[in-house]
Amino acid sequence: MYKKLNKKRIAQVVGLTLSTALIAPLAQAEFSGEIGVTNDYRFRGVSQTAGDFAVQGSVDYSMENGIFLGVWASNVDDASYDADVEVDIYAGYAGAFGADEEWEYDVTLTYYTYPGQDESSKYLEASVGLYYGDFHLAQWYTNDYANADVSLNYTELNYSYEIFENWSIDAHVGYSYGDGADYDWGEDYADYSIGVSTELGGVALSLAWLDTNLSSDNIIDSSEPWRNDGTVLASASYAF
Repeated sequence: MYKKLNKKRIAQVVGLTLSTALIAPLAQAEFSGEIGVTNDYRFRGVSQTAGDFAVQGSVDYSMENGIFLGVWASNVDDASYDADVEVDIYAGYAGAFGADEEWEYDVTLTYYTYPGQDESSKYLEASVGLYYGDFHLAQWYTNDYANADVSLNYTELNYSYEIFENWSIDAHVGYSYGDGADYDWGEDYADYSIGVSTELGGVALSLAWLDTNLSSDNIIDSSEPWRNDGTVLASASYAF
């Protein structure tokens, strides 16, 4: 799961499909949320819905002192845990620094759960994110990926450039590495995407191409769990 709340709330739908909770500082304490749909829920390049549609939503609370917390949910199709729903709970701290506070950062803990299903699937992950201009860099780490007692690192870089008013080109590259990547795929791998996003009538829309560099032996291209072939992602969301 990946989503991003920022001061302008632009292109939130891209966050719904590219990757887990990233929150930039908000101007004042407030509740917020969003609801969205996507043709495939991809987490770090891998489908969590066997290539099918997903409905996703979140509720967040951000305080003036920089502390935030929230919950995010999506339907899934996970044969490993016999799961139908994923619910992620997260909390952290966000702030800014620099002469004009042009640098922003967040430190987040995310707890992945699959209610009503295999309890062993739950695990905790920590992340540190840094924002500057149109760039966002983040590092994720867990020492107990999928509750399998293996560590996993994920490093990602995101870039969004506004080409016209409310129209942006969005690029992402991420790299999964460590014992957790070997546990799932037998190799470290990168996922990447390029797309466009806009906001029309309060609805964020995006269209992107996403793929990985997994070796051919590890490519899954049929409609089954863990599909990871290249795909077009189309998404829409509404923030409130």
